Amino acid sequence: MINISVSFKDDHIVRMTVKGHAQSARKGEDLVCASVSSITTGALNALDILVHDACELKLTKGNDPVIDIIVKEGTNTDVQHILKAVLIQLKTLAVAQEKYVHIQEVQL
Repeated sequence: MINISVSFKDDHIVRMTVKGHAQSARKGEDLVCASVSSITTGALNALDILVHDACELKLTKGNDPVIDIIVKEGTNTDVQHILKAVLIQLKTLAVAQEKYVHIQEVQL
């Protein structure tokens, strides 16, 4: 299962963490994993290119992959638009693949 945790302070996303594997198919054939990877890799690239210093970006590969996006102090409208668009994409996937993708939203 892919577990996604999104932390909010008021209505602003302050952290997004994506962990795990969907295990919906054999390695190399898992379209759910590929979908989440595509969405989150695109997010990392957009944040790095468009709002370079606004977030701390972490990517850990291997048997227990983790993507961690931590928004630095201050509210950046562009960051929020990117992260909310990413969350909409992930929620859309989670509805279709609820057996393999779980999203938890936390209010800080």
